[in-house]
Amino acid sequence: MEIPDFMKIFASGRRMEVLDALLKGRRKEEIKASVPASTFAFTVEYLKNVKFATDKDGEIVLTDSGRAYLMVFEHFIRSITTLQNIFRAFPDHIIFFPDDFYIRLYEISDFELVASEPSDVLKPHRVFFGYLKESGNIEGVTPILFPDYPEMLYELVTFQNPSISLVVSEDIHTTILGYDQNAFENVEIYVIDHAPKIALTVSDVFLSIGFFYKSGNYDFTRDLIAISPGALKFGRDLVAYYRQQSRKIE
Repeated sequence: MEIPDFMKIFASGRRMEVLDALLKGRRKEEIKASVPASTFAFTVEYLKNVKFATDKDGEIVLTDSGRAYLMVFEHFIRSITTLQNIFRAFPDHIIFFPDDFYIRLYEISDFELVASEPSDVLKPHRVFFGYLKESGNIEGVTPILFPDYPEMLYELVTFQNPSISLVVSEDIHTTILGYDQNAFENVEIYVIDHAPKIALTVSDVFLSIGFFYKSGNYDFTRDLIAISPGALKFGRDLVAYYRQQSRKIE
């Protein structure tokens, strides 16, 4: 079956409704309660012809190949939807992820936008540091540096003793050297040759992602926050991607 043929299968809203119900293991009588009987019969016959569905013990079920194709397609749709939501949340920004991570965007589909408000201008900053104070293992990619970041790191290391590992650009590393090194004494620092187009922090509690404006300035006024296990794995893998391109400062 060619790609256009697959797309035809997924092009019908009614077929997707039936496929989604089958994927969730619903019985045909349940499905027929929301789908007209004639439409259900026609849709099921179509899905059988393309080998996405079959009869089993008097019920209609997905074939193994049908389930596999549907899972891939659903991940694709969720990734596309997540990307659309990110573009809406960050309309004037450079939205950048390494190529292999675009198809995994469904893993951060639970994200919430935390943005500055007239009555709470520092809301993203406050929420971010609130999550950090609850965190144990902290990793990040830091092409920018908050003015109070070193002080916050010193406080975390002194009172919470978390594991902290940061990937920073050459410029940020140079800036760090001008601060009190006690703040970075127990922090793993990796230096990357180029400045990443994304800023992120991930811990055992949350994932935070920030983007740059198209003008080149970093947007401190809004932050993408996600807390699901899938989002945390996405964040850790993304940090690891940049760490592999970096050198550790001993």
